[in-house]
Amino acid sequence: MEKEIGIRIQRLDEKARIPTKGSKLAAGHDLYSIENILIPANNRALVKIGLAIAVPEGTYCRIAPRSGLATKGITVDAGVIDADYRGEVKVLLINHGKLDYEVKLGERIAQLIVERMDDQEWMETEELDETERAEKGFGSSGTGVELKETQPTIYFLQADGNHVFYASSDIN
Repeated sequence: MEKEIGIRIQRLDEKARIPTKGSKLAAGHDLYSIENILIPANNRALVKIGLAIAVPEGTYCRIAPRSGLATKGITVDAGVIDADYRGEVKVLLINHGKLDYEVKLGERIAQLIVERMDDQEWMETEELDETERAEKGFGSSGTGVELKETQPTIYFLQADGNHVFYASSDIN
């Protein structure tokens, strides 16, 4: 079987735009919305891009957030396009912000990154080999610090306009 070269794109809507790179060395190709859609604060929406994509066997596409939208609280959830998927690609956007966000027709909403797969065999075992890191996780690598539970600190803003913050532990 001859190796497949390139990514095939099918335009499903006349408003759809072929993904573009923002610069020569950019990792991702920008995806464009084909609709105006409101994403309420603290909510999500499935946004259409009007394309179906076929990637070569041994690769997949990852839909990743755009940094400009992420600074506004708009990120991407879910986002793997397998090599055997042939349906319309849609982008699940989440609005983490306190204000509604309006996606505009033609707006760059996410980026598509092509990645190679390492399709290893999975093998169940009774135990795993020992490592220096062991079971330490969630920010523990390279810190040499044991993770421990902490109590949340509540901060108060002084009401006289001096912008002084007080921790709850400072209040008697």
